[in-house]
Amino acid sequence: MVVKEDRGRKRYILFSHSEHNSKMEIQNFIKNEISTLGGKIKSKLIKLDLKKGVIRVDHTILSDVRDLMNKNESLKIKTIRTSGTLKALEKE
Repeated sequence: MVVKEDRGRKRYILFSHSEHNSKMEIQNFIKNEISTLGGKIKSKLIKLDLKKGVIRVDHTILSDVRDLMNKNESLKIKTIRTSGTLKALEKE
């Protein structure tokens, strides 16, 4: 049995967004669009600045989440980088 098989593995996605987006709009996008994909780990907004943000997702739905984020025209979200740790994304 793999150690993280029961818990799941996290992935963090660094993304850029329009300055006009509020935190509430991005959280609603996560709740309504991304959370419906499932996964063992609950999708969550970790960090949000004026132009960039970090979201935590399950590794099994990573490619679907990136596709959803890049195709969203209203929020103008574009993924930059994906990592298994937050420390690696802080270098960006």
